[in-house]
Amino acid sequence: MDDKEEEPPPETPDLPTISNEIDRYISSLESGGDAAPIVMEKFLMLVEEKMDGYDSMESHVKWRRLREEDAAWFLDAVDRVTSLSNSLAKLASDYKYAYTINRAGSVVQRAMSYLEGELKVLLEEYTAADDDITSDLIRISKAMLAGGHKDECCHLYYVVRRDALEEHILQLGLEKLSIDDIHKKPWESLERDIELWILKFTTFAKDQFPAERNLLDSVFPAHPAIPETLFRGLTCGITKHILKFAEAVALTRRSPDKLFKYLTVYETIREVISGIGALLAQGVAPELKNEALMIRSHLGEAMISILTELENSIRNDHGKNPVPGGAVHPLTTYIMNYLEFAAMYKDTLEQVYLEHQRIEAAAESSSHVAAASPFQAQILKMMDLLDSNIDAKSKFYKDPSLSSIFMMNNGRYMLKKIKKSAGLHSLLAETWYRKMSSDLRQYHKGYQRETWGKLLGCLNPEGLSGNNKHVKPLLKERFKNFNAMFDDIRKTQTSWVISDEQLQSELRVSISNMVVPAYRSFLARYSQIFSPGRQTEKYIKHQPDDVEAAIDGLFSGTPATSGKRKL
Repeated sequence: MDDKEEEPPPETPDLPTISNEIDRYISSLESGGDAAPIVMEKFLMLVEEKMDGYDSMESHVKWRRLREEDAAWFLDAVDRVTSLSNSLAKLASDYKYAYTINRAGSVVQRAMSYLEGELKVLLEEYTAADDDITSDLIRISKAMLAGGHKDECCHLYYVVRRDALEEHILQLGLEKLSIDDIHKKPWESLERDIELWILKFTTFAKDQFPAERNLLDSVFPAHPAIPETLFRGLTCGITKHILKFAEAVALTRRSPDKLFKYLTVYETIREVISGIGALLAQGVAPELKNEALMIRSHLGEAMISILTELENSIRNDHGKNPVPGGAVHPLTTYIMNYLEFAAMYKDTLEQVYLEHQRIEAAAESSSHVAAASPFQAQILKMMDLLDSNIDAKSKFYKDPSLSSIFMMNNGRYMLKKIKKSAGLHSLLAETWYRKMSSDLRQYHKGYQRETWGKLLGCLNPEGLSGNNKHVKPLLKERFKNFNAMFDDIRKTQTSWVISDEQLQSELRVSISNMVVPAYRSFLARYSQIFSPGRQTEKYIKHQPDDVEAAIDGLFSGTPATSGKRKL
């Protein structure tokens, strides 16, 4: 028997050839063909062998160890296996395809499991600066979605990124504290915590949330509903976690010094939630919106309560100790400074009052102007109460002139605050401003009448004409009274206080214009009646320039050396 040369085994088709065969088979299935190529089993085997090699890698980031061409081949193979499995699934009723269908499904499942593991690692390692990772995330997620693993892909993405964000907020110090822990803290310490919370929360929301949305849009470019859903879930959970601190702050014991911290927390929540909404087509998740509204409502209740208590504190301030020198009362200073700061948050407080529907406050009429909002009504009420309170305190001065000085000081202080603050000016309106200005003019006239009107009575020429024997004694009495009254005014009112430089100047000028010309004229007319020398010096103690200089020294707040009246 002749030896025959052994025939070589048939060559194994290379991968491109096998891939082309599979593609033709998939096309034939779509057009009605059903002849399964022998290479199908070989193709599935090659894919599994490749995955065996990937699983043997020691690195936790296997995907990044693959060469670019290997990664491209693997994703192409997964796509082809997926298409094959989907096409064969249409023939599931034919038992002769059962084995191939199961085999292809098994390979797809294994590939998806591998990709799921790679997706997890890449998401955990993701940083905004690492675009290589981003491109890998896009390719892997695309393959998983094509492989029918949308739910698994989305769930994994959500869990990993949620954990990363939670780790981030812990690193920032935005950890969740219990309400008891927060309420036990001294307010000074909690104030610092609030400032840090606002800064960190605002920065986190401004930087992190847009970055997360951009990543989602990049990873799922062909599926806009996925980024929308995942982003709503991520922002909802994380933000609710961070808001627990604000909720605890809103429930702390109320006091006037807390108003402005409540306001900044309120505004921070409003701005962050608005920013999240801008990144979503369908708006903020209802559960997050409701959570934010609830906390804002608690903060609003606290703020309204604080301002109501402040109103009551003005009403109940019955202190009867007059301020030395008729200076601005501490109550005026405190309330006006407080309202000036509150007016800086005018729009927010308007919103707070409107949200809480303080109809009773809005409906109450003001003595000055009809309120356009409940917050404006609250401010007008407090201003009217302050004005009435200061008026009552002015009655504690025994000297009516000092009472007028006190009212001028306090009224001018109020007007300066209103003029300086655009918010207060808009809330109190021109009508209230004009009314207070008119009141100040009346106080000014009352002061001049009580103090300088009586002094000018000494310079009245009535009864000083006719027989010289009668004129001289009467004139002596007039000069004597003028000197005594003027000295008493100078000694007393030098210690009185006009803290506003403009008001001080206005008052001095008006007094000088009222007194000096009248005294100069009286002196010129009657001084020659006295004999030169000691008699003149006895009765004419003040020259006009001396009177003017003395007037310029009034209201400086310097203690009088003698002749000071008691309040």
